[in-house]
Formats: sequence, structure tokens, C-alpha cells
Amino acid sequence: MTQTITDPLTLENDRREWTTRVETFVNEVEAWAKAQGWATSRSVRNVSERQLGDYSVPVLRVRLPTGEVHVIPVALNVVGADGRIDIEAFPALNRVKLIGQKGQWQIYTDSNVPLRRPWDAQAFYQLAQDLTA
Repeated sequence: MTQTITDPLTLENDRREWTTRVETFVNEVEAWAKAQGWATSRSVRNVSERQLGDYSVPVLRVRLPTGEVHVIPVALNVVGADGRIDIEAFPALNRVKLIGQKGQWQIYTDSNVPLRRPWDAQAFYQLAQDLTA
């Protein structure tokens, strides 16, 4: 979304749709993590986007035996995409980016190489383990 929107109702609808999408995403990842027996916790991140204004989104922390991964929503308005969510590992400091494109999440390495696999529970399990290894 790179268009400039000034209508307050449209901005509110876009913000609500994005925050709902993020909440749904985080709920799904949390369910996947719990199915693996991994502990989870949440916090809130305040985001300020020029076009959407200020809003809050959930951040999910998942504890694996080898470390933690944090699911961090970045923004709706990113160049060439419809949203971005990062998955960062601690203490390894590895990261992948999920970029929204055509209603799907595309997985990219930190150096913008696409992984070319669908975003699903298996992708999350593998990424969480690989990022914390």
C-alpha cells in the first residue's frame, strides 16, 4: 500500500483491518507453538505509521529449548507489499521477514532472498528451530 489516503474513515478501516490481520496471525502462530509444547507470552508494541497513524499490535514471544523467537509486526505500509511481520531469534539474532503479497505471506531472509515455501505451521516449526540453532 503506497497510495496516500486522507479520508479518516478509510484510514480507520485500513488500521482496523491490519490490526485484525495481525491479531489473527499471532493467534495462529501461538496455537502452532503451543501444539509443539513451546511456552508463549505476549506484549504490546506501539506503532506509528505516517498513513495509518498510531496503533498497537501484539508481539508474541515463543520459548524453544534452544532459545526464543519473537513475532514482531512491523507495519502495513511497506514498499511493494501489503504488510510486514518479522520473526527474530534470541540469543542468535537471526531474522526472517514475512511480506504480505496477494493475500499470502512470503518468507524472505534478512538479505531479501525468498525462501519459496508456503507460510504454514511446518514452515514456522522449521524456521523457529533453524533461527534459534
